[in-house]
Amino acid sequence: MENRLCKALIKWNKDPSKFPVNEWMRDLVVYYGEMKDKTSYGETWTVLVRITGHIGDTWNTYADVAFIVDEAPWQLLESGYSFNLWAGKDIAKVSII
Repeated sequence: MENRLCKALIKWNKDPSKFPVNEWMRDLVVYYGEMKDKTSYGETWTVLVRITGHIGDTWNTYADVAFIVDEAPWQLLESGYSFNLWAGKDIAKVSII
């Protein structure tokens, strides 16, 4: 997997200081679809996130991101692509750098 990870900038909706640095977080999801009446319509993919550094006095971090299965849309993870991280609700915006 290390050779398939992507570098990213993450803009968190909450303070990320309690998240581990340089350890893979495994319980985050990328959701491609929409929510209606608390039901999801579309595809979801688990994404691994490893914070590699905090950016100054902000909630932004640098990170490595990777899907955990080959069937996931790896082709989307290219420079400039953005997506939201979901853990029961949107918790951050990821931009591939």
